[in-house]
Amino acid sequence: MLRVIFDTNIYGFLIKENDVAELERQMAKDKKFIVYGYIPVRKELRAIPKATKLSRKTRTLLLSMYDRITGNHFLKHSIKITHLAKKYYDYYRKEGGIYGWDTSVRIDFIIVACASMNGLDIVYSADNKTLLGKPALKAYKHINLKESLRTPDLLAYSDLLKKFRNQL
Repeated sequence: MLRVIFDTNIYGFLIKENDVAELERQMAKDKKFIVYGYIPVRKELRAIPKATKLSRKTRTLLLSMYDRITGNHFLKHSIKITHLAKKYYDYYRKEGGIYGWDTSVRIDFIIVACASMNGLDIVYSADNKTLLGKPALKAYKHINLKESLRTPDLLAYSDLLKKFRNQL
């Protein structure tokens, strides 16, 4: 069984795929692939501005897709997760990371911390600059080793597409 979480950007990329409905069906059909929902991810999706009719529709579509993909699988947020994410961030900065805590890097590190603390197998992301960047990867491995946590595999969006398009 693969227990996974998607970075927020995965939903935005999925919705643009011509075969998004089929990809969703394949994910739902695969009982050995469980995607977990997590409130910081849902909050980012809800934060999409409702300024135009198109953005309201996109926001609604993304939230609906999120709900269908995650189903009844949710992870709770905690202060311990935030503390672990902050440790990642501190080490990330020592390794030359350039992004500030109050940027998207905060949510990225919180997602990885949540996955690490809950023993998830994979975090999928399309963010090569922060979540999948070299300083961040070093931070996860270093801090998780110190904290006796297993670092989940951090895979790209293209890996997700390969997995489910090979089943079509």
